[in-house]
Amino acid sequence: MIKRVAILGPESTGKSWLSNKLADNYNTSIVPEYSRDFFDGKDYNYTIEDLLQISKCQFSNENRIALSAKGVIFCDTEFITMAIWSKVVFNKVHEWVQESVKNHVYDLYLLCNLDIEWEYDPLRNNAHNRQYIYNLFVNELEVNRLNYRVVSGIGIQRLNNAITFVDELIENAGE
Repeated sequence: MIKRVAILGPESTGKSWLSNKLADNYNTSIVPEYSRDFFDGKDYNYTIEDLLQISKCQFSNENRIALSAKGVIFCDTEFITMAIWSKVVFNKVHEWVQESVKNHVYDLYLLCNLDIEWEYDPLRNNAHNRQYIYNLFVNELEVNRLNYRVVSGIGIQRLNNAITFVDELIENAGE
């Protein structure tokens, strides 16, 4: 049985870097953030329906990639991220996305802390409300009683902290 680990957090908290490093460490697969492909070559103007399409493609990619994963899979975004993104931008969440938060539960959520400086990227625009968004993530994880750990540190320290949490998940799965 594949263990699914979601990497989540506000913009520019090292999610993609961490996902890739974890996949390398465990010699397994990563599900990249589909929104980057979706917006490639497009204007960054979007609708709530676009977020629904991104969510569905992300989920489809996850299920396809999980077929070749080895023991654990790392997902560089998931439904909580999509729900929060939708809340922040549109002040509402598509029902399918909200239901998916409840129905597609990951074995572990790694919430990236704000101890990394925000860096510009054309798909980022929340440099000044990162704490607010971080608090939304904590609230969603708590309200839904999900298994999560906060990953802190810079560079290799951040990676080693995440590895500790993933190792605990794997060890507990064997019991």
